[in-house]
Amino acid sequence: MRQDTNKKEKLHTSQLSYEELMFEYKKALQEIEHLKSLEQEGNQKIAGFYDKTLQEIKFLKSLLQEDKNKIAVFAKEMIKLYEESLQEIKHLKSLLQEDKNKIVGLEEEVARLKEQLNLMQHQIFGKKSEAHVGEPINPEDVQLQVVSGYTRQKGKKSCGRLIDTSKLLRHKIYYDLLDSEKTCKICSNNLVKIGESVSEQIELFPAKLYVVEHIRYKYSCPCCKILIMVAKPMAPIPKSLAGGSLITEIIVNKYQHHLPLYRQSKMLASYNALIPDNTLGNLVMLSGEGLIPIYEACWQIIKSADYLQVDETPVKILKPNKKGYLWTYFAPLVGSGLVVYELALTRKSEVAEQRLAEFKGLLQTDGYDGYNELRKREDITGFGCMSHGHRKFDAVLKITKNKDGIAAEAINRLKPIYALEKRMKDSGVNFHTRKRLRQKYAKPLLDELYAWLKQIKPRVPPKSKLMEAIRYMLNQWPYLTAYLRHGKVEIDNNWIENQNRPVALGRRNWLFMGNKDSGSINAMWYTLVQSALMNNLNPRVYIHYLLTQIHAIRQNKVDVATLLPHTIDYTILQKFAEEQMAIAKEVFNSLSTTAEETDFAFISVVNNIRTSISSSKSTTIGKKSESFKDFSKRASILDSS
Repeated sequence: MRQDTNKKEKLHTSQLSYEELMFEYKKALQEIEHLKSLEQEGNQKIAGFYDKTLQEIKFLKSLLQEDKNKIAVFAKEMIKLYEESLQEIKHLKSLLQEDKNKIVGLEEEVARLKEQLNLMQHQIFGKKSEAHVGEPINPEDVQLQVVSGYTRQKGKKSCGRLIDTSKLLRHKIYYDLLDSEKTCKICSNNLVKIGESVSEQIELFPAKLYVVEHIRYKYSCPCCKILIMVAKPMAPIPKSLAGGSLITEIIVNKYQHHLPLYRQSKMLASYNALIPDNTLGNLVMLSGEGLIPIYEACWQIIKSADYLQVDETPVKILKPNKKGYLWTYFAPLVGSGLVVYELALTRKSEVAEQRLAEFKGLLQTDGYDGYNELRKREDITGFGCMSHGHRKFDAVLKITKNKDGIAAEAINRLKPIYALEKRMKDSGVNFHTRKRLRQKYAKPLLDELYAWLKQIKPRVPPKSKLMEAIRYMLNQWPYLTAYLRHGKVEIDNNWIENQNRPVALGRRNWLFMGNKDSGSINAMWYTLVQSALMNNLNPRVYIHYLLTQIHAIRQNKVDVATLLPHTIDYTILQKFAEEQMAIAKEVFNSLSTTAEETDFAFISVVNNIRTSISSSKSTTIGKKSESFKDFSKRASILDSS
């Protein structure tokens, strides 16, 4: 190092020789070359490092781009998952709301089913009456009577004898002491009769069938060789063993007393007459076919009436095996009422529309939609049934037993309206007065009822029985209140529902109708029997008389319009009843072992019947129908009942 320093000093002082200088110069060149090589190596290293760094930067950029892509994809996936989560949350919320709604619906369904269960239990085990007519009883108006330390109401029905025996036959049996017993055991004096102790028992003559032998004497001319006999009365069914009284008994038992034919067959067997139930069915069908013209004449009266009530009730049809319907058409203002039944295999509106195509006037029905098209006709004025609305509120009250609830208040609001109807009916006011009183008293009450129903409707559960009652009243309101403008129209169609009750009672016994043809005959018999009862006729006498007219009807020898329940001459039935009683007496005399006893019995019967017939000229239902009922009860041997 020191030598190099000395050389530099010599070089600056120019003290070196040429060789030394060249040597130094070459050495310097070598150093320069060495430095250049070092520089070149450094540049190459730097370039390599730079390239490597660029590659690393590019690689890092590619990694960064991949990471960015991954981050973007991940972000998209996260956003998608977030959106799906939001949708899932919304879906779960909707499911939760649906579950809540289902729970509410199930709770309402449970409440509704409980209502139905309570209603069915009440229908099966509870009282069946609808106590809505008239005002509630005021305790102050009830007279009380104190007897031996307890208080009872005056006029209350007792548990004593309630059967009226004044119109029944009487047979007296006398009980007396033996002659040896008519002496006092104390003083041995003769006993003195001071009176009688009378007690009564009701007995029954057993039913008896008998055979009428029509014996006709034959006459012949030896010369002309001809045969002559007197004509025999025509039987209701040609070549049939069944007489009119037996057929009448079958008809009355089935359609008035609801006894099915198989049961009647067993009853007849107990009277030593083995008649199969299918034979009885043939008797019903064949005799009914002969009275079809009367049934058709009843339809003409129904179509020409200006006020009708229509209803329907289900019946089972065996062939085809389906539910049929017995449609009921009732004309309240024809006579004392005329009801006609029609069997149909459906409840569709076409049944009533076709039947009433010629009808014009006032039509009262329930809220069934099948009557809507008839109500829309310009020549028909539709009316509803207030009793249906009351019945729905009454069902709610029977279920809830809440006497302070909405249903109870609705019934209380209807009570004065029905009380007005009852007062007018009891007073016998005319149609004009009835319309005026309805407008004055019933209309304001109904207006208040309508406003109240609209007010409480939002507070009532939508699927409850109470809402069903409110909805029925509001939807039917124009038809329910239409009766206010017509004095001849009733507030409800309970009249026609009463005519369906015999069918309902019979349905529990005979269960079904065979087919449409037999069902149509059944409808005809129900028409004649129920219309006869409605017009104060005894069906037994009326039907028996019609059976005697079958051949005259077929030969057009009698006008069927004069044989309808509301047009038939009552004196004809009186005469027919007396003729049958005379025949019964003759038969009874021929069968009796003691003619004297028979005469006594039947003289009493005939006198009693004549007394009843003469007293039945009153227009009241009870007296007029009682005379014919007396005939059927007293002359059981005549009708084989």
